[in-house]
Amino acid sequence: MYIEIGRNNPIEIVPPKPADTAMIMYTSGSTGEPKGCIIAHETFIYSMFGVASAIDLLNTNETARVLNYMPLAHLFGCGTIISLTYLGGEIGFWQGRVDKLLDDFHDFRPTLLTMVPRLLNRLYDKARSELRKKGVPGRVLFRLAVQSKLALIRRGNFSQNTIWDKLIFDKIRQSFGGQVNRIVSSSAPLSPEVCRFSRAAFSCFFVEAYGQTECVIGCAQSVNDIEAGATGIPTPLNYLKLVDVPEKEYYAKDGIGEICLRSKGVFKGYLKDEAKTREAIDEEGWLHTGDIGQWTPHKTMKIVDRKKNMYKLSQGEYVAPEKIEDIYARSRFISQIFVYGNSFESFLVAIVLLNDDYIKQWAKTEGYNGDTTISPELNNKLKQVILDDMIREGKRRGLMPYEQVKAIEFFKEPFTIENGLLTPTFKARRYAVEKKYKELFQNLYESAKA
Repeated sequence: MYIEIGRNNPIEIVPPKPADTAMIMYTSGSTGEPKGCIIAHETFIYSMFGVASAIDLLNTNETARVLNYMPLAHLFGCGTIISLTYLGGEIGFWQGRVDKLLDDFHDFRPTLLTMVPRLLNRLYDKARSELRKKGVPGRVLFRLAVQSKLALIRRGNFSQNTIWDKLIFDKIRQSFGGQVNRIVSSSAPLSPEVCRFSRAAFSCFFVEAYGQTECVIGCAQSVNDIEAGATGIPTPLNYLKLVDVPEKEYYAKDGIGEICLRSKGVFKGYLKDEAKTREAIDEEGWLHTGDIGQWTPHKTMKIVDRKKNMYKLSQGEYVAPEKIEDIYARSRFISQIFVYGNSFESFLVAIVLLNDDYIKQWAKTEGYNGDTTISPELNNKLKQVILDDMIREGKRRGLMPYEQVKAIEFFKEPFTIENGLLTPTFKARRYAVEKKYKELFQNLYESAKA
């Protein structure tokens, strides 16, 4: 009956126009309530194929294979699926378990990896930790392997048959299926040392891309750009400029300022929020991203700071907590860390989730029971040891004294997507964490000033 009704009442198919709305994609909500970004068809197409062009996927007969582990509610995951479908690629989906993700990569054998820095950081930390167990020879081997492979890559040699591959890197590539020939890293800045290691380990096209929900992909490296820590040049048909941020002493004349983008790759506005839309897009159509960028000597863009996602301390200094967290997270003691500050205090504090595996090793070397993660006996000593390690790492990476944390406390419940403390791209939901641990932060300040 219903089939007959449909057959007798055909409806004309009206294909969408480029400027028509394709989707409403919500921001991660890491700094507040998620906002619905109105994404047009042309916005999506311009951006996704800008990246496909950057990694040379448009001029090849290769059938790309990608394992998607990111949610469709995130543009990186959604864009990957749509782009690969259009290009005739093959898409696999993970089991949904983080502890099985490497098994999924190994079994599916992707040729293209879409990575977030959190995963590459873990890969780097694991490889470095295993070689450090071998003492000075292991550390020297690690450094020589990375430097030697990068020297080859700079000459355009992506060979995977060197002595360094046999000693270290083959094992890493095989854990991802052994077929990877392209990698795109996005969603957050990647530290230079992790970027260099990743290029050396995979010996393939490795591209860092910069974007946000409001502009999808604004910049991307080309396959010949191997500068670590930079995000390349504007994608095709994207215009980029820097504007002054005087309150932070960033001036465009010095090649540093807030990144502004204008193109058909910019979103149409926020759903049912004209005020926020006017805040984000000015009268000339420039999207003010809130990210601080700097032109490198090679005329590529580097993300160095965040305009708003920061704390202003009582002495008037601005600090970017995510930058500090990325530096402290290099400590082997730390699994997760959250740095906190406010305008009523002159210093920062932090809460730390311990890396249990390393804590057990450390406890044994100190003569304690290796099965004990935190006991009253260990607690104060462990805090001081970790704080000293964090400060050393901060000094090594150029943190100013006011950017260094003055007190820490441990927490036991990891930040996860399920408990609402992580975004789908593994960033801390700052508002949610601050709300949950408000009392702990207050106590930290009181004890630090006692």
